[in-house]
Amino acid sequence: MADTISFNIQAELYENDHGDLAVKLPDERVFIEIDGSGATNFADDVAAAVSGRRPAAWRELPAHELLYSGNWRHISSFGFINGDETRPAVEFESPPEDFGERARAYLGAAVE
Repeated sequence: MADTISFNIQAELYENDHGDLAVKLPDERVFIEIDGSGATNFADDVAAAVSGRRPAAWRELPAHELLYSGNWRHISSFGFINGDETRPAVEFESPPEDFGERARAYLGAAVE
């Protein structure tokens, strides 16, 4: 059986038309002010946030704003291969070439 990403954590990365990034965590909280410089990355930030150590710069956004304003689109998901927490993985909703520069930098090695 092929490896698949099991979304027992299911963090999602969103990007809007301006290249801004947002992360939605499993408890449905949404955060913006995501650093897209490449200094941090999606998988590490999500792992920290899920364990209660979310990045200090992140600012919470009401979840309905993600759905109804700003032209946000879901570009990537974070989970664990076959549910094994020692094997984190990132899955893309579209080809990384379609993502903005900040999103590609934030996804880091996952897009290489």
